[in-house]
Amino acid sequence: MSGEALRSLGDILFQVLAPIVILVAAGFTLQRRLNLDVKSINRVVYFVLSPSLVYSTILTLTFDPLTTGRSVLFASAHMLTMGVLAYLLARRWRYEGGLASAFIIAAILMNNGNYGLPLNLFAFGETGFGYALALFMFNAMVGGAVSIFLAIRGKSNRLVALRRTLVQPIVIAMFLGLFSRFTHIAPTGSLMDMVDMAGQAAIPVFLLVLGMSLAQTDVRANLSPVLRLTGVRMLVSPAVALGLAALVGLSGVAFSVAVMQASMPSAVNAIVITNEFDAAPDFTAGAVLMTTLTSLITLPALLFFLR
Repeated sequence: MSGEALRSLGDILFQVLAPIVILVAAGFTLQRRLNLDVKSINRVVYFVLSPSLVYSTILTLTFDPLTTGRSVLFASAHMLTMGVLAYLLARRWRYEGGLASAFIIAAILMNNGNYGLPLNLFAFGETGFGYALALFMFNAMVGGAVSIFLAIRGKSNRLVALRRTLVQPIVIAMFLGLFSRFTHIAPTGSLMDMVDMAGQAAIPVFLLVLGMSLAQTDVRANLSPVLRLTGVRMLVSPAVALGLAALVGLSGVAFSVAVMQASMPSAVNAIVITNEFDAAPDFTAGAVLMTTLTSLITLPALLFFLR
């Protein structure tokens, strides 16, 4: 490896991944030593910080409609491909009931929020962050709806998934942000400063909560399906993403961000959903932990390739 390549790799490790790893490790250590109430902290993120981040970002960032549209098309095709693949593999490996649902959920619901957003911000700046946020909102809305549907199938009315999705704080914040952007009706002065401040707090707290959640996880349960899911999520998904991003015409920063977001480990929110509906939550927690640990190897390599 040349000296320039080594410097580039060092830049990725120390300037992009080091801040993320340090904050995740801090959250992990705090949880192990102090046994904090992670659920309450997560609710602060869910109901206050995340919506503030989405709203303020929609108002301030410049979006390229064509590129954003292609990014959403990419996200749709990627989620469909991974969902179908996970479904076929679950049948092939004879997973049933909650485990089959959880396997698909962990394959399509990726941690492109509290992991992907800061990583893309550090790696690609504000422009990359804007594309990453669009992909995050799509995955949170559509992926969240599909995941809820999978978790409750056979247990409740299918319309519950749609109703629950539409009242998610992040979805409400997105619609309010779009309304304010196009009508120019938005908070001003100290009120908008308050929203911006809450949004700026979201990313570091995201990473702390991720570390706290990982500290509560035991990967030894369901080891075989967890390892299989890790291969699907961390190896197959990036390969699919590279092909689809080129196919829909993405290029430059938008291409890199799309591939990086699709290569994230399974989302912590998958644990929340499978816990809520008793759909193999132990497997999901193990999958989140294992894919997150694996990402410390796969993401630097992928980022080195993309940059």
